[in-house]
Amino acid sequence: MTQRPAWTATDALRLVAVVLLLAQAGIHLQQYEGPLNAVPTIGPLFMLNAAGAGAIALVLAGSRGSVALLGSLAGLGLTLGALVSLAITRAGTLFDYSEPTLRAAVLASALVELALVLTLAGFLLAGRSRAAGAAPRVDWTQSA
Repeated sequence: MTQRPAWTATDALRLVAVVLLLAQAGIHLQQYEGPLNAVPTIGPLFMLNAAGAGAIALVLAGSRGSVALLGSLAGLGLTLGALVSLAITRAGTLFDYSEPTLRAAVLASALVELALVLTLAGFLLAGRSRAAGAAPRVDWTQSA
């Protein structure tokens, strides 16, 4: 019988990031299908964000090591881009679009994206520490 690899704290952060990326994709897809479908440029960007977040979630779910680190960098870039775009549309206009009110979907998206930035940053830092040999392994398969 082969032994499964032990789960680490970085694996837990990676799993949380996958869930948050899927939530981000779902919110952007719902907004594309709803009020932003007819908005030129912004609507298609919402669809691209949803597709990108879903693809990055698949990469993170199916990989460890350097591929997961690269996926987390991609997720961080996508998410920071979405947050900056949201800030621009709340303060002014982006591609002739402005977000005049703080709708529930906008608030949910911002909260998910902020949590995702923190999670991915933690994952990157934990992965870097682990690569340097500083992070202890947590064996989630053993009972206390």
